[in-house]
Amino acid sequence: MNRRNQIDPERMVRRVVREFTRVRSYDEIKRSVDEIRRGVNDAMRDFSEPRERPRQEPPRPQEGPQTGPHAVPPQQNGSSWQPSGSQGAGSFFNSVFRQKKEPPRFPLPSRVKGVLFLVFGILGAVAFGLGAVGTALAAALLLTELVPLAVFFGVLAVGFLGASLYGGRELGLVRRFSAYCRALGQADFCTVQAMSSGAGVSVKKAAKDLAEMIRRGWFPHGHLDSGATTFMADEETYRQYLLAEQSRAEREKERAERAAPVHTGNEELDEVIREGKAYIQRISDANDAIPGLDVSRKLDEIEDVCVHIFAVVEHNPEKLPEIRRFLNYYLPTTLKLLDAYREFDEQPVQGETVRSAKREIEETLDTIVAAFRSLLDSLYEKDAMDISADISVLRTMFAREGLTGSDFKPEKGAQEEQKAEQPELKL
Repeated sequence: MNRRNQIDPERMVRRVVREFTRVRSYDEIKRSVDEIRRGVNDAMRDFSEPRERPRQEPPRPQEGPQTGPHAVPPQQNGSSWQPSGSQGAGSFFNSVFRQKKEPPRFPLPSRVKGVLFLVFGILGAVAFGLGAVGTALAAALLLTELVPLAVFFGVLAVGFLGASLYGGRELGLVRRFSAYCRALGQADFCTVQAMSSGAGVSVKKAAKDLAEMIRRGWFPHGHLDSGATTFMADEETYRQYLLAEQSRAEREKERAERAAPVHTGNEELDEVIREGKAYIQRISDANDAIPGLDVSRKLDEIEDVCVHIFAVVEHNPEKLPEIRRFLNYYLPTTLKLLDAYREFDEQPVQGETVRSAKREIEETLDTIVAAFRSLLDSLYEKDAMDISADISVLRTMFAREGLTGSDFKPEKGAQEEQKAEQPELKL
């Protein structure tokens, strides 16, 4: 588009300034101000209510440029002028005058309380301090009984000084609250160290400030972790933190139980149980290191089944030969697969070979879970057979005694025999 058909706002401002510098009379100034005000109002009305107009070719420039201080800028088909640049004036005015300011995530507390304590504290401390000094000098020079009054003024001065210090502390707390909010931003949690760096205070001071702000309700749903190292801004994040802490406590408890020495009186059994616990601990470590949820679920099942297998053997030492292959081959091979999976998973660039190997290991874990469950079930096989034999013998004895009827009543043949054995009574 021809530059003559465009109006640069900066040029217009300079033209208006030059026009004001040329005029001298009050009437001319008033007319110029009214004209500018009407132009600005019209432009604001046009830009705030834009109308779609068909795009047309720009008209040819008028013959003979207009000159003079009141030259009217060229227009296109009667439409208002548009400033040069990629953004139109309408978008500019809408963004500046119609943009609504978003409310802050955490409203800033009022400073009125701190200002009042600070101002009146300083005034009172100065006034009563001067009164105390003057009264003390008068009492010393005139030897009058003004000592109690000087002491009273001194106490009031100290009290007002404390009030001013309290006000300064409140204002400082509000200022640091703003700094903590800026450091947090829109995140759900943030380390106390990062927030202390944003506020320019120590980590200990920041933790104390955050605890006080949570108590006052400045962070309505804020929480600090148990070590005061992380700040959480909402309840959902805090709930997830509690679940993670509970899970961590349970894992530590299980690890402590596994690390506890075993003394069954059987050295061979004790050695097997210690070795089994070491394998289970390595499986748990691999589970913590591998981020995949599906793999983690399978490792949880393997760990749980292994714990039950060694618990059965601990209470039934005679079953120890049944888990020799499980202990000497199955568990070492499983750990070998897990170590390989961890190594593949840590590769920054994973090609088709690595991905294929990982898929094969994941499918093998399903087979391992099924095999370990079958082994655990086989450990109860003999006990189940013994129980079945006991149940069969018990049913046979009930049938022989005629106690298999409802409510353990004798069967019909047994009732007739008992009735025949009873003596008949005649009157």
